[in-house]
Amino acid sequence: MALLMLAFATTASAAPPEPVDTTPFLVEEICPFPMLAELSGKSKVKELPGGRTLGIAPGLRVTLTNLEEPTNQVSYIITGTFLQTELDNGNLFVVARGRNIVFGPEVGMFLTTGRFTFSAFDAGGIPLALTRPTGKGRLVDVCATLA
Repeated sequence: MALLMLAFATTASAAPPEPVDTTPFLVEEICPFPMLAELSGKSKVKELPGGRTLGIAPGLRVTLTNLEEPTNQVSYIITGTFLQTELDNGNLFVVARGRNIVFGPEVGMFLTTGRFTFSAFDAGGIPLALTRPTGKGRLVDVCATLA
């Protein structure tokens, strides 16, 4: 399974956010069709007290293309934050604020604008949603938009 890496850097320091890898990559098993994802911008992860992690993404943009229908393409500015707390069972409780892409193999993919929470697992520094995000704001089904 290819994962949509929303490019949170794995280092946590006082340094400013760093540019993301801009190499286009394949995203499968999230929507009913494969997608090509292209990122631009910066990101950073900061370790916080209490076993929490804050992911930030200033100026991050993602362009997603449905590879079965290449004219179906969207671009989103996703400059929000992810505050992750590891739970006793090893899963993550995630609070997404601002504009983010939230996704998981059983959940699909959503653009969230506002404050949303979801349960996730850590896929190499990327929170993959186990539950559909809930909260206040706007929730857009990206798979439906690209279909």
